[in-house]
Amino acid sequence: MSRFFEPNLRALAEKFPSVANQLEARSALVSGLQAEETSEGPIVVIDGRPLDHPKLPRQAAQQWAVRSCAPLRSRDAPIIVFGFGGGYHLEALRDEGCSDVSVYEPSIAVLRVALEMRDLRGLIQTLSSLSVGELPREIAHDAVLMTRSLSQAVFPSEWEELRRVVYAARGAESLKPTVAVLGPLQGGTLPILPYVHHALVKLGLRARPIDVSPMAAGYHQVSALIRDPFRQKMAESGYVDYISNLAVESIQDRPVDICICLAQAPITLKALQQLRSMGVVTVLWFVEDFRRFSYWRPFAPYFDFIFTIQKEPCISAMKEAGAAQVHYLPVGCDPAVHAPCVLSPEDRARWGSPVSFVGAGYHNRQQVFAALSHLPLKIWGTEWPHGKPFNRLVQEGGRRLTPAEYTKIFNSTTINLNLHSSSERDGVDPFGDFVNPRTFELAATGAFQLVDQRSLLSELFTPGKEVVTFKTVAELKDLIPYFLENPDQMSNFVNLARQRAVTEHTYEQRIRSMLGTIYGVKYDHLAERRRNHPWTQLLERGKTYPALSERLERAHKRGDDPSLDSLVAEIGIGKGKLDELDQEILFLHHVKQNMILKKPGEA
Repeated sequence: MSRFFEPNLRALAEKFPSVANQLEARSALVSGLQAEETSEGPIVVIDGRPLDHPKLPRQAAQQWAVRSCAPLRSRDAPIIVFGFGGGYHLEALRDEGCSDVSVYEPSIAVLRVALEMRDLRGLIQTLSSLSVGELPREIAHDAVLMTRSLSQAVFPSEWEELRRVVYAARGAESLKPTVAVLGPLQGGTLPILPYVHHALVKLGLRARPIDVSPMAAGYHQVSALIRDPFRQKMAESGYVDYISNLAVESIQDRPVDICICLAQAPITLKALQQLRSMGVVTVLWFVEDFRRFSYWRPFAPYFDFIFTIQKEPCISAMKEAGAAQVHYLPVGCDPAVHAPCVLSPEDRARWGSPVSFVGAGYHNRQQVFAALSHLPLKIWGTEWPHGKPFNRLVQEGGRRLTPAEYTKIFNSTTINLNLHSSSERDGVDPFGDFVNPRTFELAATGAFQLVDQRSLLSELFTPGKEVVTFKTVAELKDLIPYFLENPDQMSNFVNLARQRAVTEHTYEQRIRSMLGTIYGVKYDHLAERRRNHPWTQLLERGKTYPALSERLERAHKRGDDPSLDSLVAEIGIGKGKLDELDQEILFLHHVKQNMILKKPGEA
């Protein structure tokens, strides 16, 4: 042990105790990591690659600090430095007058070598924060990221991850992209479109939902008009092409920066190529089982980002198919919709039951619920058989429910069953991984649920504390009568699950995370689009006139076009006296509408 380590460790424990604890817990050095002497002091070397200048670490650090700080002379911005190295460059930043410096060092072993080879007590006291092995939890939106090529070359993936996090924080504050959300034509993901749109609006973004579900009737009419299966498929494909082209035309008519396509959105490869050629960032949120629904495969290379509700092997499979960016992002809840509510006696009679299930009639669900037909069970949803016992269990003809309706069911049911779908396995799928939307919706509603065990569930809710899980149909059969006879034991699960859902698992949080990932990769691209957008230029020019600027800001947030018509639209003509600005806007609009354009040479 060197003479420097213990004094450095004490200074570290005083300023950054968690990092000191990491050092004490992991004392072994990494193979190939050592200190080497130079004429200006020792440096850190990994497998022959130095993290400081191999000959003149102090002099090189001073030159680097001067170059790096030059653009910051006019502003006092917080700095995040990638890599601790031998600490020379951090001391140089201090000497240049940089007072708010945070450091992210990927390797605890590198920090240990640095603390063993030099007296760094003074440097440690000047740092604002120090993160080792884990990315900084809080990053200021105006933080400046600094690195040296030496550290970047040794830890390339860690550098990219930090860069993404920093740019995500910067983008959340400075980028206000216009986002389109293309919903599905039909299917269980239909309600997610309004949830995502609501989340984008809450985040202060200009959002455009593209709802094509009204066109599903035309899609279903194809089979009524054409009997031949081959011609049917061709006609259905042509109909989807038409809808896809319509979506692109809508985006060309009112340009956006990002297009989020939900699972089963009617988008073609040609349309995705068109959007990319327009500079639109293309995103797929695949909220389905990648094994059961494989239509994502040919589309994978054409999306800039794919977000999925599964981890491995899903992420690797999508990357192998050509996807550039694939990230895990579970679904969530919308507390504005999924919330406790007071129901009338009539509503409770219609929607309520001791035991209920809401969802489509997949094969495994049919098997399980047929075995529970002796219970006071109501089943709601589509695609259920018409024969016994489902003719008695399935409610209101097996029609599709609205979110408001199934929220009433959740609120008026004693035990909500939540069995994930499976077409491949009977009963409970022992290898199930993803967590369905119903899990979050039930929790946020304040409803008690019995949910089948999933490998990803414990990351989201704590089984046995926030939710009750079952592994087999036999367990489910035991749990239902137990909780029906002991309803007092449900409240604790309900309260904890609701608190977890509304604080950690909302669509607003999911979309914020999604956008952070996008900003981290596409920040420069989106920033350039923002600078060149007509709204940016118009808002900047309008700052000279406060009243007009306020009107422009409102029109911008509404998602209106940057035009005079947008300002006219919000004037309440006939609803009271017009102010001076109202009159000026209406006058300009009148002049515009009656302007006569003369040909060159005309008097």
